[in-house]
Amino acid sequence: MPVAYTIQPTYAIDDASLLETDLTTCTLLVLIGSGTFSYAVLSPVTRRFLALKSYSYQPRTLAVADLEMIEQIFDADKLLFTAFKDVLLAFDSPDSTLVPESLYQSQLKKDFLHAAHLEKMQEAVLADHLPDLGMVHVFATDKDILGFLRKEFSSDRVVHAYTALLKSYRQDNDVQFSDGVVFIEIQPQHFALTIYAAGKLLLQQQFAYRSGLDIVYYIVNSLRQLGLNEQQAKIKLGGALTHDSQVYQELNRFLPRLDWVKKPHNFLYIAKMNDVPAHHFHNLYALALCV
Repeated sequence: MPVAYTIQPTYAIDDASLLETDLTTCTLLVLIGSGTFSYAVLSPVTRRFLALKSYSYQPRTLAVADLEMIEQIFDADKLLFTAFKDVLLAFDSPDSTLVPESLYQSQLKKDFLHAAHLEKMQEAVLADHLPDLGMVHVFATDKDILGFLRKEFSSDRVVHAYTALLKSYRQDNDVQFSDGVVFIEIQPQHFALTIYAAGKLLLQQQFAYRSGLDIVYYIVNSLRQLGLNEQQAKIKLGGALTHDSQVYQELNRFLPRLDWVKKPHNFLYIAKMNDVPAHHFHNLYALALCV
């Protein structure tokens, strides 16, 4: 017989303000990745983050297994059944591409995506418009997981996680740096690489990695192909890294201008969130810029 158990969050951050707030006036920001399910509660009136939870489980190759784990999270976490005012769903999926707005046609979004990525079974193809960049972000996610979450939350508001990252990076003054700035959002098995120079977006792509040296290779290779120097470009890191982690140490050996990304400004954070390094949940906090 299968063993029943209750899945537990790897991070859970809140304080008394969560109980003192009418959550039906709040926005729930949900981020789904490979083997991860995270959410944050935001009060739009005060622009204050009130709570955060993050769950991790072993990534599977079959989407049905991922869906089963998400269903277990719903069984264990009753806060998800709150009647929030708004719910935004974000997917950190590998199949995405940026299309110039001037060339984009909605009826061709699948063709744009499949020019860069193979078509998959049970995929839903969606698009985010980024008028500030003159781009449209076309992406795919699993149709069954999307359908389950839309039904549970009664929400059709869906974005790609990298759309939120792009909005957040534009707040950083370093995007104007002429020698280039590389933003890295690191997850357990993959990372997003985004490069700007002189205010212009040059590249955004997801890569798989096994060690920090893999990340170094992709950074150096991408910069050189764009005519930039890895010794001069600024590298800004997001994700659950620390100075003593193996990945950080390997990056630090070859890339002299390392720094950390900051939480999106113009928002308030409870004290317990400020006790956690700002770069750890940057991709989750950035979803507030899409509300």
